[in-house]
Amino acid sequence: MMKKALVAVVAALFASEYLPAQDPSFRPAEQPAGSRRQTAAAAAPTESAPAPARDDSAVAASRIMSMQSLDDVRPLMIGDRISLKIVEDPEKVLSLDVQDSGDIQAPYIGLVKASGRTCKQVAVSMKSKLEEQYFQRATVIIALEKAVRSKFGPNMVPDDMGYVTIYGQVGRQGKYELAPEEELTVSQAILRAGGFTQFAKTKKVKVIRKRPGQNSITYEINLHDVMTKGRLEKDILIRPNDVIIVDEKLINF
Repeated sequence: MMKKALVAVVAALFASEYLPAQDPSFRPAEQPAGSRRQTAAAAAPTESAPAPARDDSAVAASRIMSMQSLDDVRPLMIGDRISLKIVEDPEKVLSLDVQDSGDIQAPYIGLVKASGRTCKQVAVSMKSKLEEQYFQRATVIIALEKAVRSKFGPNMVPDDMGYVTIYGQVGRQGKYELAPEEELTVSQAILRAGGFTQFAKTKKVKVIRKRPGQNSITYEINLHDVMTKGRLEKDILIRPNDVIIVDEKLINF
């Protein structure tokens, strides 16, 4: 018994001299947060990385593969943004705005009338022009990327949308949309239609205005003075359903 007690005392003395005392407040060192995340990630099941985000224009047009599927209901409006892709062309999808003139700047063929036309109508028009000179076959995909902001909502055309019709010596005769509350002058409407042709009678541009229950009234505007001399007081605001006629000037040889 005495021998065992002596051995226990010697062991206790040895431990107190050579082993460091442990602080009662001691806590095991925590693993750094980054290491914990790495460890957790290593333990977690492996997941495939998400596909990189694609830009809006690519998404808008890449979903459509046939011209038969193009929207043929909502007419495009000034300020709309479209995405355009020519399937036979390896170039990336283009993002184009409908300009104040009502046109888009299309690849290869330049300005193309878009305002007042549906995506499908613009695509068919482009297809015909592209196949005349550049492609044996052209598949044109056009999709609305971003609708113009308006009180009518992004995808709605107001019921009271008006139009102005322009005939005669201008770049593009036709019917142009005139949104409610839009202030458009005769000179601005002419510019929207591509400007005057070489033989336009610019000093006597006619504006025919229909009046409900009354006879129509005709104005003659000297746009030569408006556009070259800055006589803005001679310009007038257009109203919905006005008709503008630009006659051809007589040439005396």
